[in-house]
Amino acid sequence: MLHDMGNMVKISEGFSKDEEFLKIRKMYFDKYGTNDHEINLEIGKKEGLTKKEVIILDGKRSRKNEETLKSNSYERKICAYCDQRVAPNGVVGIRERLEDVKVRYKDKPLSVWSNEQKANHLIECSLGIEKQIMEYCSISPKDINDESIEPYIEQLKRYEI
Repeated sequence: MLHDMGNMVKISEGFSKDEEFLKIRKMYFDKYGTNDHEINLEIGKKEGLTKKEVIILDGKRSRKNEETLKSNSYERKICAYCDQRVAPNGVVGIRERLEDVKVRYKDKPLSVWSNEQKANHLIECSLGIEKQIMEYCSISPKDINDESIEPYIEQLKRYEI
């Protein structure tokens, strides 16, 4: 849910003409700003995430892949890995996902993805994170896909907070 709220920032201005949606979007902009990651952190804090949970949420950012790779926190590694495997149209391989990010953000001057060398380094770090996680798994990265996660998604949809 937090991730979805932050993604409201990424939606283009003309995405919807729905007045209610635009009103809610503006309310979040006014309250939290327009940086999707900062919105996620602020909403997380307001919703009662612990300091440790906020640190994990902050650490999932792909721009922090080198730091996450070196981290001892597998919570952070798993959170980053999961987040970076999800593309707009489903679960994909880590390299495929981040190569797509590199293309989509290459013309955004403030993005680390606009620098080819940095972007490639972040991808290599993410592959390193994947390798670290897979050392403790009985499945391979290709076993994690839309079909294999569907039962868990259905369980999460019924989960009451």
